[in-house]
Amino acid sequence: MLQCLCPNLEVRWYTSRLRFGHLGPMPSSTTFTSYPDATSISSDSPGVLATQNYNIVNVPLITKMEPSPPSRSSLIKKASRYRTLISLLSILDRYLSWPLPSRPELEISIPSQTSKCPGSIGLHIFTAPSKGLSSRTQPQPTAPRPVLINFHGGGFSIGHALDDSRWASTVLKTYPEAVVISVNYRLAPEHPFPIALDDGTDTIVWLWDHADQYNLDKTRFTLTGFSAGGNLALTIPFRLRECQQKRNAGKITLAGQIAFYPSVDWTRTRAERDATNPISAEKSMISADVFRFFDDSYLLSAGLPKFAGTESVDMGHMFLSPGRASEKVLLDAYAPAVAIYTCGWDQLLVEGEAFRDRLAGFVKEGKMASVGGFMVEDVVHGFDKAPSFWRKAPARERMYSDAVKQLGVMWNID
Repeated sequence: MLQCLCPNLEVRWYTSRLRFGHLGPMPSSTTFTSYPDATSISSDSPGVLATQNYNIVNVPLITKMEPSPPSRSSLIKKASRYRTLISLLSILDRYLSWPLPSRPELEISIPSQTSKCPGSIGLHIFTAPSKGLSSRTQPQPTAPRPVLINFHGGGFSIGHALDDSRWASTVLKTYPEAVVISVNYRLAPEHPFPIALDDGTDTIVWLWDHADQYNLDKTRFTLTGFSAGGNLALTIPFRLRECQQKRNAGKITLAGQIAFYPSVDWTRTRAERDATNPISAEKSMISADVFRFFDDSYLLSAGLPKFAGTESVDMGHMFLSPGRASEKVLLDAYAPAVAIYTCGWDQLLVEGEAFRDRLAGFVKEGKMASVGGFMVEDVVHGFDKAPSFWRKAPARERMYSDAVKQLGVMWNID
């Protein structure tokens, strides 16, 4: 705490906030030089996630994790400690850093539907002060409102929907007619993969089905997410498309996706990711033990995707590694506009840059409308969540400002 309050100590907030942090694995080379022909994945054997005959890029087998994963009970104990600390630091940002961000106007809970583990999903709904949200059963007389559905970071195991209150405030300052819904998806290790993915999918479906009640514009549904949430913003469209094939209602479409410093390739170890961007290990305030906690917690599941006919875990499956998905899958599931932002001192830098470059290639070929985003120089993973107190945060402001412009394109707002 003292380190945060005393800038002369030259110790970043990350030391206390995240000797744990956000998420993800990374590739061993600086670029994806090729994407081999995709192969079909069967979901006939037990424990294999249904893929509806989706195709993905071939990836190396990962048959075990080193070291051996700890017990669920020990992970839950760690999660409790880490969540307490992260909540305190989030409070510093939301209550002691100026300008103060908005608070949600409405908090509701919706039932899970897709997951085999029943439960509820918390939604924190933000609107501009003069644009309150009605929950009447009849549509409001005003024009339907653009929708931003946001997923917080925290390695799928810590964090809260309110952590991104400042991002919600930035969006609403520029687009007061919008509605921002931040999702409290269920966390690992209590709820490991693919529950966060399923909760995000259920949120979109529920909001779509209740769009008239809340006066939401179905043509302007967008997803955003930070770190682990960025991964969700890039993987949920695959799950959503799969679920839609079972729905009798019309097709759900997305106007855009924005991912901030996401993980997009789980086929690489943490060490391999660090090797692609050596400065990340030097600058990171997230310890190897905490990274291991994140991975052990989220991947603590018999439901991990498997290669057809084997018990070998497929870490390159699209539900984990969107950067490894085939072109057909990406173009079929993704919105026409996507933006990806990366951090210069992050082990996830190279995979994020490579994926954005790959999507940008689709734009050049006329297969997508736009791909935006950029690398934020000289910042670590999760830098924008630092309590700024009385100080300016130019890097955060630059990234958020550009992302808001991307939203304008996605929402077709001049």
